[in-house]
Amino acid sequence: MIMSYVKFWFLAVLLSVKVVANAETLKLATVEWPPFYSSSLPENGFYSALTKEIFKRAGYDIQIKFLPWKRALESARNGSYDGLLGAYFSEDRAKDFVYTEEVANNDEVFVQKKGKGITYSTINDLKAFKIGGMRGGAQVEELKKMGFNIDEAANSIPNMQKLAAGRLDLIIVGKQEFNFQLANEPVLHNFQNLFDVLEPPYKSFGLFNPITKRRPDAMEIVAKFNSALAEVKADGTYEAVLSRFGQ
Repeated sequence: MIMSYVKFWFLAVLLSVKVVANAETLKLATVEWPPFYSSSLPENGFYSALTKEIFKRAGYDIQIKFLPWKRALESARNGSYDGLLGAYFSEDRAKDFVYTEEVANNDEVFVQKKGKGITYSTINDLKAFKIGGMRGGAQVEELKKMGFNIDEAANSIPNMQKLAAGRLDLIIVGKQEFNFQLANEPVLHNFQNLFDVLEPPYKSFGLFNPITKRRPDAMEIVAKFNSALAEVKADGTYEAVLSRFGQ
């Protein structure tokens, strides 16, 4: 009886090792966007750690490639990568990607230099101003379609520098990223008390991990991910990961 149990246990271990060994690796492209995800952060940031855990439950490993956002978006769109790590939804993107359920969310806010005196009650109140934003960002594309004057850059750091120098009236940026960069980026060290965040936020965007439709199994991958996401939320893993990162 004992020997039968040992054989059964050994076989179960072998099967589990085989499953792990055969887990497919998905290549996801993204941008440096701390504190959500960055190559310079422990575990590549809390959103990366959370996504890895969910995909692991779904039977996949993931490999993250950090690129300028516009290039990440186009490379995933054409199938050079399997999908995106942390993307906002847009109707245009949905033509080329199958979207997962929402994993997290983020407020996009307008920021001005102190003393500028800009306020707004509707978005159209800001149309007269020159606004800096991240190239390829869904929030930037929205504003451009509405006729806003947008100055695009690869990331938020040069936009914050331009704002400080008076070359922009406003920037649009994720609130958590803005606070993180201001507190941690050395080139912004002297800017600590230079900016004001406008209220209310422009919009709260969901963050998703869309899979390119160039993959014939995109729907299957997303279905497995969504099921695993529900599991990690139900068993407390989701909150445990966020807590580990102080979120």
